[in-house]
Amino acid sequence: MRVMREIWDSLDQRVKNRFLSVAGVCVLVAFCLFVTVAWPRISGKPDLTLNGEEEITISAGEAYHDEGASATLAGKNVDSRIYESDNLDTSTPGTYEISYHVDGRWETYTVTRTVRVVDTTAPEIVLNGDSRMTVDQIETYEEPGAVATDNCDGDLSDTLSIHMAQVNEYTYQVTYEASDLAGNAASVSREVIIRDQVAPEISLVGDASVTIQEREKFDDPGAVASDDRDGDLTDSVSRDGYVDIYRPGTYTVTYTVEDGGGNQAQVSRTVCVERVHQNPDNAIYLTFDDGPSPDVTAQILDILAENHVKATFFICNYDEETLPLIRRMIAEGHTVGIHGYSHQYSQIYSSADAFMNNINDLKDKLKADTGYDAFCIRFPGGSGNTVSAYYTEGIMSELVELVTDADLMYVDWNVASGDAEGSNTPVSEILANVKSELKLGRTNIVLMHDTSAKQTTADALQKIIDYGRENGFEFYPIEENTVPIHQSVLN
Repeated sequence: MRVMREIWDSLDQRVKNRFLSVAGVCVLVAFCLFVTVAWPRISGKPDLTLNGEEEITISAGEAYHDEGASATLAGKNVDSRIYESDNLDTSTPGTYEISYHVDGRWETYTVTRTVRVVDTTAPEIVLNGDSRMTVDQIETYEEPGAVATDNCDGDLSDTLSIHMAQVNEYTYQVTYEASDLAGNAASVSREVIIRDQVAPEISLVGDASVTIQEREKFDDPGAVASDDRDGDLTDSVSRDGYVDIYRPGTYTVTYTVEDGGGNQAQVSRTVCVERVHQNPDNAIYLTFDDGPSPDVTAQILDILAENHVKATFFICNYDEETLPLIRRMIAEGHTVGIHGYSHQYSQIYSSADAFMNNINDLKDKLKADTGYDAFCIRFPGGSGNTVSAYYTEGIMSELVELVTDADLMYVDWNVASGDAEGSNTPVSEILANVKSELKLGRTNIVLMHDTSAKQTTADALQKIIDYGRENGFEFYPIEENTVPIHQSVLN
């Protein structure tokens, strides 16, 4: 120690001052390191901060997600030591505090977040009864009331205000209003209508009775309708009744309209179709469906040629192999009608457009390949079929009119050979069926088939021709002036 003292005393004063300056700095640095590093460890004081905002506002009833707080001690994360305290009630408006605590060595450290819960939701008003009521007169209206509830204030039904206002001579509006303690307001309305007991007015355009000739297109002028409340209802007029221009007789077309109150009005027109054409007496029209087939159709054509008989073939789609058979039909004076590009009921009866496309596709193909313009068709299953109802209810009633409006004659039958019941029905059965249904003094249209599975139909054909001629019948093809057989439309 004495030696160090002697050395210090021997130093120049400038050296002593420099030494003291450097020492002071070292002491200051050491003190700072102590405060920032060592002291927190010694004192146990954490650094505690909020995550997110210090003040948050939410709506009453809204889910609240707390972001919490973060704590470090001597640079190390001590979030696990944080614990919370709060009185938060998100269902009740008010100002709440959430506190986050961390215990130090000698005291507890705390930070606080303020959460304001405010009522921003309007009450809910639910009507008792319907939102639209009909009464015979406004004096008979009995107020059913409503129920009002609020997410914060509970039942507010007793505070509801109810006002009625007249909208027009037959409509009133009842308004229900409620407000909660925070000033949020809500309203709902009920419409009260004086019952409409006046039917619309409907009248025919044109004459109430019209006469046209057989095969003359019936251009329906329609009807007009109006209502004292609903105004012009002409576009809502529906028409019922089919005028079969191929069958002379008197038809009734009925026009119906309904107003918004359910009141209906009707008016009818009679249409007389005068006979112009007459089928030959005791006529047999042999018709063959579903062909052509390379084997059976060819045999049928040979038998018809040998007996100088003309027939009608309602064809389905064909290919290059069977196209010559169609050309032969035309060349030999037979009538070629359209049965359909497809025979699949689920496709062709799926809609009116699908059916008409099915017919026109084959009609156009036939015209392009042969120059022949088919004028008649046969509905798969006949116009009286009910199978089509599985795919579109009521489609046949629509199709018979569409086909007629397209200038196409549809042809059904009144003599069934029975060969449609299966493959190769016995010849004796086919012959017996035809003989039992043929009648003198009327038009007889015979249904047969010429697919490859109908060999027995070809085998029975000569016997049918012989029987017909032996019993006073004559054979004809369907022609444009033939009066066709039409079944009763059941769909």
